[in-house]
Amino acid sequence: MNTLHFVALVRGSQAADYTATFPDLPDCTVDGPDVAALVKSARDAALAHLQALADAGEAWPTATPLEQLAVEPGVIAILVDVAIDDPFIRINISLGERLVQRLDAAAEARGMTRSGFIAQSVRMSLGEQLRNDFEGAGRKLQDDFTALARKINDAIGPNSTFEKRMADLDDRVYDGVRRAADSVSAAMTRRREATKPAADAPPRDAEAAG
Repeated sequence: MNTLHFVALVRGSQAADYTATFPDLPDCTVDGPDVAALVKSARDAALAHLQALADAGEAWPTATPLEQLAVEPGVIAILVDVAIDDPFIRINISLGERLVQRLDAAAEARGMTRSGFIAQSVRMSLGEQLRNDFEGAGRKLQDDFTALARKINDAIGPNSTFEKRMADLDDRVYDGVRRAADSVSAAMTRRREATKPAADAPPRDAEAAG
């Protein structure tokens, strides 16, 4: 397996999403809500772009080294690694028209290109599907964990709805306790005031003697 590295120029922010473009891959642009999702989309987009070039019989561009690129202020340059099983080459094959129609329909249903679907079918026939299944399952598991971590952070992280609700609950509990304490204090004051005249009144014998 070969790994190619292409420079991607990242613009944007977490509040407005991120966008990445490739100086060496014109018309290849991807978006993402965060950098992790952007890098994954960038890998997939770069691989699809290279596949499209191979399908069209065009040569792949040479990756420009990162240090040779002039980066504008506010733009972040990152390296995107693209794993290639084998260098793509263009071949000519002949298939029945109806078979090609079925092939294209199956590829479209799986979100794949015609060449990608044929390559996957060949790998399956050669017994490589098991390895691909493990690799695909590993990538899916990683993506699921990333999505779960993002959801947890959104649910209970700083400035989340959960945190705001808990803060509101704390305020209401504190206010309820304060009101209860004020009520008890007021009741005790009234009780003292009610019993004070009886305690200060002179004895009846003294009143009679007077």
